Amino acid sequence: MTGHRIPVLWLIKGLGLGGAEKLLINAAPYLDRDEFDYQVGYFLPWKDALAGDLDDLGFRVTCFNSRGGWDVSAYRSVRRYLELNHNMVLHAHLPWAGIIGRIAARAAKVPAIVYTEHGSWTRLNPITRAINRSTLSINDVTIAVSQDVRESMRSARGEIRTIANGIDCSAFESVHRDRAATRRALGIADDEFVIGKVANLSPVKNHEMLISAFAEFQRAVSPSRLLLVGQLRDRRAHLNAVSAGLGIGDRVIITGPRTDIPQLLDVMDVFAMSSHTEGLPVSLLEAMAMAKPVVCTAVGGIPRVIRDGEHGRLVPPGDASAMTTAFLDLWSAAGKRRELGIAAKLRVRCEFDIRGMVEQVEDIYREILRRKGVLDRNRPVLV
Repeated sequence: MTGHRIPVLWLIKGLGLGGAEKLLINAAPYLDRDEFDYQVGYFLPWKDALAGDLDDLGFRVTCFNSRGGWDVSAYRSVRRYLELNHNMVLHAHLPWAGIIGRIAARAAKVPAIVYTEHGSWTRLNPITRAINRSTLSINDVTIAVSQDVRESMRSARGEIRTIANGIDCSAFESVHRDRAATRRALGIADDEFVIGKVANLSPVKNHEMLISAFAEFQRAVSPSRLLLVGQLRDRRAHLNAVSAGLGIGDRVIITGPRTDIPQLLDVMDVFAMSSHTEGLPVSLLEAMAMAKPVVCTAVGGIPRVIRDGEHGRLVPPGDASAMTTAFLDLWSAAGKRRELGIAAKLRVRCEFDIRGMVEQVEDIYREILRRKGVLDRNRPVLV
């Protein structure tokens, strides 16, 4: 234990550039680090893009060097870490880390076990879903990032609360912008209309639908580009082949993972999400904070963020034609794009700032520790 600070281990599968991982970075400036000693643990050594950033921010970062899959050594490593560091709180993110973390934390007698579910359970394979459900009651509190995620977990036992994801809105106010320079670096001309998406290239994100919708849009609006930003190398060749098959291979840019997301959002005229299912996408909130008009499938927590026609456009999941129509409507109405973008920015600033998320999560830590008799009920100190 570090002085009188409460040791908290955040546990996640990897530290790539996904939305759940970025939440750890975005939360950093607003954590109560006088009261809590935050540490970060992850399993997959090849997913370490954010490890250096977290280290620079003063977190103790530990990789448990798992081989992937259900590696039993990962459980032993986490349990040993929790025991040696006398962690008072284990907060795991996403199913794989959640299952291993909560079982290890119970064995290590960690007083407070918290888990955040970032996506609907409908997206999980049956085995993962079954193990997640059967072990969820080990958590003292489970956090769902949207009401839709919470509803997908209704068959599970244990206390579940909804705390929406947030972003650091102030960071987007001060971001350096040079739209023309970023476009030149990407090979995009000034007169090209850019539709973009920031998301891992996994099947659940349904990039194929977006590419198909853009192909129809591009036939009507020839000076246009589709910009896809995200990681998952084994899908990149497939998506390139889909684009080529639709005759738009030279119109689609797939950048791979990037850290300059605000600058990439800045070059987009419209931001799109085409997922089959979602929790509450961080990249969507970031695009809204940049005052970008958005076109999204009405899945997961998205309809609770965006009101159709007020903050953006919602289309049915899997309906590429409806998405094309929404793109064409926005392309033809610059004033409407500005109006939607401004409304989206105000919505995020008012209701999805990360400060509120951090306060709610830290209050849960305190509540559990007081309930367990670890914290004094009147003062935030260990007893």
